[in-house]
Amino acid sequence: MFKPNFSLTLRHAAMALALSACAGLVSAQTLHVELNTASLADAGFLDLQFNPSQVPASFASATISHLSGFGDLSGVALKGDVQQHAAGFVFGNTSDYNDLFQGITFGGKVSFDVTFGGLSDASPAALQSKFAVSLYGADGATALGNFNPQDGTLMSITWQPTAGAGVLSSDITDHAIAGVSAVPEPSTWAMLGAGLALVGVARRRKLSA
Repeated sequence: MFKPNFSLTLRHAAMALALSACAGLVSAQTLHVELNTASLADAGFLDLQFNPSQVPASFASATISHLSGFGDLSGVALKGDVQQHAAGFVFGNTSDYNDLFQGITFGGKVSFDVTFGGLSDASPAALQSKFAVSLYGADGATALGNFNPQDGTLMSITWQPTAGAGVLSSDITDHAIAGVSAVPEPSTWAMLGAGLALVGVARRRKLSA
């Protein structure tokens, strides 16, 4: 009569969880953006946009949180599909121009996390939405840094809501000021922790058998 090997099953499950967690790191939907304004003098403005390549598009969102260096948000200007909430701001792509314009003091670092989401679109013609970051001088019109001459951006992140985790790509024109790095989602860390815990349990059972 066949007797199932529960220890082996646990180990296989743990390995699957751990591998899934590591795979999630590759296609992370949350990115950390940091701007080093040490080379800039006085004060100016931070401009964030999240716009679709075409309207209407499959719904996508960009949520910014863990804000640092933003200063007083009471004077922030929002246009289009942008809403403020306790932890930051949520951008939608239901209109063709969605913008956050905020006065900041230069000389330090400005940073935030941006999490992309939306409805999956598996078609080859899935529309992209672009999250763009720019800095402007005190007049609110003069672009600063080594910006893209076409749109004044220092960096941009393109989000395509394909089936699964979606596709992210970034373009940085001023590496001295702008930087971006992946941030694993809490669920990814939880999954990895659960996988390692199961490996430990299976190991102890094998040693005690």
